[in-house]
Amino acid sequence: KLVFFTDAVKHICRTSRMLRQPRGNAMLVGVGGSGKQSVTRMAAWLSETRVYQIEMIRGYNHLSFLENIKEIMLIAGVEGKKIAFLLIDTQIIDEAFLEDVNNILNTGEVPNLFLPEEYSKICEDLRPAMKAHGVETRDGLRRAFVERVRTNLHIMLCHSPVGDALRVRCRQFPSLINCTTIDWFAT
Repeated sequence: KLVFFTDAVKHICRTSRMLRQPRGNAMLVGVGGSGKQSVTRMAAWLSETRVYQIEMIRGYNHLSFLENIKEIMLIAGVEGKKIAFLLIDTQIIDEAFLEDVNNILNTGEVPNLFLPEEYSKICEDLRPAMKAHGVETRDGLRRAFVERVRTNLHIMLCHSPVGDALRVRCRQFPSLINCTTIDWFAT
């Protein structure tokens, strides 16, 4: 049995509401230990959404991050399953991570992420599901893939307001603010 404080219940409800919306992305801002990750995991469980979080291992770099992005985009776009990508500010070891997240929030894709052969496979895998909607051209299938990614992939950013990092990153990558719902955790 779990017992939650009233504030935790409110944050879980807000986050769950964000996860239930198409294109529902969130920026959870609070000091370390305020429960941002726990709230996200509980809200995802309530919303029947899978949570995906990168595993920081030695040698993790931008190419590893792009492979993780490919994996979650295939789950959201081809399989059509809801997935929450939980990204914590301490996991951002390269600002290029945020550039890619900014692109996903803004357009639903990362430029040149998939090779032409990979896009061909994506289109073929997506064709049976989209045939019922009358989408059969390669361009139509590609647009359908991006639309499904935007609908099913939920970016959940957990950031601390301590220091200048949040302010600087929000200025450099405006979609972190414009394309997310911000939830401030009381300090």
